[in-house]
Amino acid sequence: MTMRKIRQILLTVTAVLAGFHVNPATAEQISDFGLLDQHGVFHQLSRYSLAPAVALYVHSVGDEASAAALPALNEMASRYREEGIVFMVLDPAAGRTRAEVLAAADGLSADIPVLIDSSQVVSLDLGVTSTGEAYLLDPAGWQIIFRGAVVTGDEKRGLEATLKAILAGRTLAPEETRTDGVEIAGTAVDYVFEREFSQRQISYLDEIAPLLQRRCASCHVSDSLAPWSMSSHRMIQGWSPMIKEVLLTRRMPPGQIDTQVGSWQEIHHLTDDELALLVHWIDAGARRAAEEGDEDPLTLPVEAPPEWALGEPDMIIDIPAENVPASGVVDFRIKHADLDLTQDRWVTAVAYDVGATWVLHSVLVYAVDPGVSLEDPVEMMKPENAEFISLFVPGRLQEEFSADSAFLLRADRDLAFKLRYITTGREAVDNTRVGLYFTDRPPRYRVRHVTVGKQAFSMKAGEAQHREHAESEVFDKDVLLEAVAPQMHGRGSSTALAIQFPDGSRRDLLSVPNYNFNWQLNYELIEPLLLPAGSRLLANALYDNSEGNPYNPDPEVDVRAGVTVQDEVFGHYVRVLEER
Repeated sequence: MTMRKIRQILLTVTAVLAGFHVNPATAEQISDFGLLDQHGVFHQLSRYSLAPAVALYVHSVGDEASAAALPALNEMASRYREEGIVFMVLDPAAGRTRAEVLAAADGLSADIPVLIDSSQVVSLDLGVTSTGEAYLLDPAGWQIIFRGAVVTGDEKRGLEATLKAILAGRTLAPEETRTDGVEIAGTAVDYVFEREFSQRQISYLDEIAPLLQRRCASCHVSDSLAPWSMSSHRMIQGWSPMIKEVLLTRRMPPGQIDTQVGSWQEIHHLTDDELALLVHWIDAGARRAAEEGDEDPLTLPVEAPPEWALGEPDMIIDIPAENVPASGVVDFRIKHADLDLTQDRWVTAVAYDVGATWVLHSVLVYAVDPGVSLEDPVEMMKPENAEFISLFVPGRLQEEFSADSAFLLRADRDLAFKLRYITTGREAVDNTRVGLYFTDRPPRYRVRHVTVGKQAFSMKAGEAQHREHAESEVFDKDVLLEAVAPQMHGRGSSTALAIQFPDGSRRDLLSVPNYNFNWQLNYELIEPLLLPAGSRLLANALYDNSEGNPYNPDPEVDVRAGVTVQDEVFGHYVRVLEER
């Protein structure tokens, strides 16, 4: 039995204990899914597992037929929201943009999120046929409780009648789960991608394998943190149900940055075309055509990366070895390395020679005051004692600073490393090395990291919507903003960074609406952004300390800021370049 199935059973039991019962004869099993709404907020069905139900109405922007039921939906939402029912709208139009939804009034209440399914994979998985359809979903058991019309003219049938039955804790009769025979005012969904792919067979050789190599296979290799290797078509086909699951929930690709905010390089993102291509291929059996022969690009040997991709470093630091057990949770490890520099050095790049690649999740490198004791990691990691330099995550073995820029590593500084390990059922001894590259010529720009966040904050046990806000100091001179590395732990659910300019105007810079502690990435702008003197940075973070958060280590405890995995952090390491 898969972990997903076990989780579904446990969540279904939770729903049953909460009161209502889904009739097994009428229940429709669905997949968990996640989508962004018109405001760039991420919504995942299973994240609402503590709610009695999720009401989902299908309406496409500008569709007059389905707009007729919006007043009734608005009124129903205002009455049942206090009962814990979550109301949302699903827009199934291919290529739909956020701007189009925001620009349309359509008579929809402003506090009802519109989930934008521009790739149409969620709508297809739910079996949506037209706008105007209403659904009640069980967010714990991933089932359709009701499918039909919002209003029927019969108080014993329709969306509200089913809501009342659920809240009363009754087992639903078959006639309460559908409104068969009731005409639904709506417009047939034009499944653009399905229409295209139904007319031809998707090529594994020419389409799927190159896409996987481009987006996924660099991390899904042997001896890596990925749980399996994309080494052949057979492996892909065997894992295809899970591939679809992580695609629908947006757990993969990692990072899940909002592509409509900022212009970032090397982000992990699937376009609508790519997502639809993969899901339709999986739904069709993840097959390859006989005429494609035995050739399989994924079976070709992958050339091992060189020990140091940037050449031999000027200085190599051995991080003290770490024994990693086969199982359990390993807390952060804080390591220290004496440098004994005789003079200040300008660092142009940092590279990583990873030891145990299958357990090392991340390494944060800091220049630290050697007078602070390693026995006090909280004090050592304070911004006044530790200046962030670089971040390692799997797949990124080096970090080069922009041309004519460098980080000033002072002679009176040592290095500290904050390491995170993931247990994988296999013991390991990690002997990772870090390489530093120097320049003897003082650069035009000095690399500096501004930390925007809070060192002290707390949240209550079970608190599902805990918000934090922080602001940087005002920049006293012009700087070029180059990269952002957001840092949160398991309770972090979303984070964002904005710029406030000297004239008071504001610009959104970065949004990670589906933050995942497993992917602490460093996002680099395609082009550095000028922040004029008088600007400041504004950071917002949202935390979920409830049982609905699958990454929450313990929802029954109050949480404070700290350096352990049980604690939380709120910080953005923002790399800026300032003229010397």
